[in-house]
This record gives sequence, C-alpha cells and structure tokens, in this order.
Amino acid sequence: AEQLVEGGVELGWDTRLVPFGREITAAIYAAGFASRVALTFGGVQPGDYRRHLLYNKNRIFAFVVALGKVTDEWYATAAGAINYGFPTIADSDIPQILPTGICTYEHVVSNIPHDEIVEKAIEVRGLKIKVSEVPIPVACSPAFEGERIRKEDMQCEFGGQRTPAFEWLRMLDIGEVEDGKIDIVGPDVDSVDTGGQLPLGIVVEVAGRKMQIDFEPVLERQVHTFMNEAQGLWHMGQRDISWVRISKEA
Repeated sequence: AEQLVEGGVELGWDTRLVPFGREITAAIYAAGFASRVALTFGGVQPGDYRRHLLYNKNRIFAFVVALGKVTDEWYATAAGAINYGFPTIADSDIPQILPTGICTYEHVVSNIPHDEIVEKAIEVRGLKIKVSEVPIPVACSPAFEGERIRKEDMQCEFGGQRTPAFEWLRMLDIGEVEDGKIDIVGPDVDSVDTGGQLPLGIVVEVAGRKMQIDFEPVLERQVHTFMNEAQGLWHMGQRDISWVRISKEA
C-alpha cells in the first residue's frame, strides 16, 4: 500500500483499491470479506466449508501476488488463500504447484517477471476481460458494418482479385502468443498513393486454456465482423477470397 501511495495511486472504495493492513496477517480480512460475500450473496451457511470453497472458486476472482522473499508466514498465508480457490503468483523462485485441484488451474506459479505478473495472474485465475473501448484511431460500432466505400472515396484496397490477399488464424500454445502484439511486414497504408493497391496477408495467432483446434474457423470468420465494425473499413469474403478497402477519411 505504501508503494502505491508513493507512486501517486489513489486508494479507497472509489477506486476499489482498499489496503487492509501493512502486515501479511492482514490478509485474513480479505479472506473474511470473501466469506461474507458467500454468506450474503451465495446463501452459504456458516460452517459449510465445501460450498464456501466452491462459491469463492467460481464467483470470487481473487488471487495472491507475492513480491519479494517469501517467508514461512507468507507460505502459510498463501496456503490459506489457496484453500479459498485463490492461486498465488510470485516473482521469486519458490516451489510451484502446477496440477489443478482446489484452484481452477495452477495453485502456485513462480519466477514471473514484474511486467508479466498481472497478465499471468489473470490467466491463472481464469478471468475474462471485456474490452469496453477498442484502442483504434477510428470509431468502432456494429452500426458501421453495412458501410460501403466507393472507388472515388478509397485510399487503398487489398485483394478482390486485384492483388493477392488471404486471412489465416491458427492456434498455438499459450506460451507462444504475446497478447496484443501486432507486427506489420511490408509497406504501411500511409505510404500508398491514393487509390493504390497492395497485397495483404492477415495472420492471427490465438491461444487459451480452453481453446480447441475446432474453434479456428469460427474465430477466423470474426475477422470479417471486426474489420467491418471499424468506421472507414470495408471487408468482404474470407480466407483467400477476401477484399478490403480503406477510405480516405480513415
């Protein structure tokens, strides 16, 4: 908590960052809060430890982030959190508990770099992130899906039997995919003359705990939806018969 305050992070109920105390033993208040949620909203009766575990495991998406040297007291506290279904993610070299059981996935994961620890915690806990605002420089909405871009309004185009173009989505192991990474190979669209044409290859790499090879064609078809929902982009077809246009305004 002191580090957050020094870094200028606002704490309190408004920001949903509430420190319970300076010592590791204060974690009991967080566990107690989770128990009260199960009692109040889950209808769990006092003493019904099995339903307490199941409710917290399935409904309370908490996890422990252990930074620095882990003492015996920290080990004991983390074990208590695991008993609620809350995994521990550490930056130090501590014994890992990888098989699933009490927690949804792994119980203890260690040696995670600081710049990856939040993403790893989200993955291990099984959180699903909903993006409310797409970080792109144009408006994005299903309202733009029926938009048409005429040739005179076009900045550039790809495919449509004018140039080679394809879309391909493939599944990889979760450790081989870097979330949010985008690589552009070849000239960018701002280097093309107005009305120009370029070949295009879209390769999407996906991974997930429950991802299956059968999901690949289903997700690949979403390329059409995602591109058409961006204002100033027009997309038609799929696989090796795709056709894309970008307007001058975009």
